Amino acid sequence: KILTDRVKAIIDPGQLPTPPVGQAWKRGTLVTPGITPVWFIQVRMIGGEDEQVVASRPLVDVRVWADGTSATEGTRSLAARTLLARIRQAIPCRVFAMPVPLPDPADNSKIHTLFTVQLLTKGSQQ
Repeated sequence: KILTDRVKAIIDPGQLPTPPVGQAWKRGTLVTPGITPVWFIQVRMIGGEDEQVVASRPLVDVRVWADGTSATEGTRSLAARTLLARIRQAIPCRVFAMPVPLPDPADNSKIHTLFTVQLLTKGSQQ
């Protein structure tokens, strides 16, 4: 929730590169299997650890899709780097993997960008 809210706060004021006319950045936690999203940012917890009763360290993947064409490759890459920089400014975290282009899971002819952060959060003692 912390990270999905931060992504929304980055998208809403237009801090990411602008998609083509008629398109807009969307965000979510789920991607339908077999579907390649367009202009989409997925935030997905993939693991983590509890350090103590009062702290947790969730490991989170952030995946960025543009429209899958080579013409928008720079836009997708810039969006991922911008997201990572804005997240690091606002949320205590450790970068596990810098933004890297990877084949899309549903269509390996298309590319998306992935990075992974570990959030350094505090909870309340129980």
